[in-house]
Amino acid sequence: MEEARKQIIQTLKTYQINKTPLPEIETDQTPASSESVERFKFEFERVGGNLIEAKPKEIYKKLSEIISSENIQKIFAENFEKSIDEKIKDLQVSQIITQPHSEKQLADVDASITGCDFLIAETGTIVFIHRENKFKSAVLLPRIHIVIANKTQIISTFEELVKRIDGNFDSIFLITGPSRTADIEKVLVRGVHGPQKVYIILT
Repeated sequence: MEEARKQIIQTLKTYQINKTPLPEIETDQTPASSESVERFKFEFERVGGNLIEAKPKEIYKKLSEIISSENIQKIFAENFEKSIDEKIKDLQVSQIITQPHSEKQLADVDASITGCDFLIAETGTIVFIHRENKFKSAVLLPRIHIVIANKTQIISTFEELVKRIDGNFDSIFLITGPSRTADIEKVLVRGVHGPQKVYIILT
């Protein structure tokens, strides 16, 4: 058994050496153009997302408006820079969790507030690259997901994403709009496999 395993691995390595090289992909490292921002907004809202443009000083106000309109009482918030953390602490909710002990605890909150790594303009997709200090379930279990992002995180295409991350990740989440399915009798249902609503506060 062990010998067969070694032979299979050696065969795979042989083909890897002779594999066809991937084409070079041109990437744009400059800040997102106004066209990219508008394209992302169009695609994100087309799949059911809610995008709110705001200045950094308006983050608290926009968060408060969402919390009020969605009747949110319990939130999970990941760690942001100090100025944003202070705004989140002042939100009028009954409970704020920053270090959940279990997935069940995350499932019990009404909303999660997280950052993200990239936003893909051509599909309106939010990109989360897993790191040990982040909670993957935070983007899946609460019924509402609020992302605080910056326009500099917008990239044009999925190919550009692949080029930028260059395989340096353990896992990656690509989320395009709220969770929805029409598996049963072709009736569209939201929130089956993830949040019912996804907001982005874009600064």
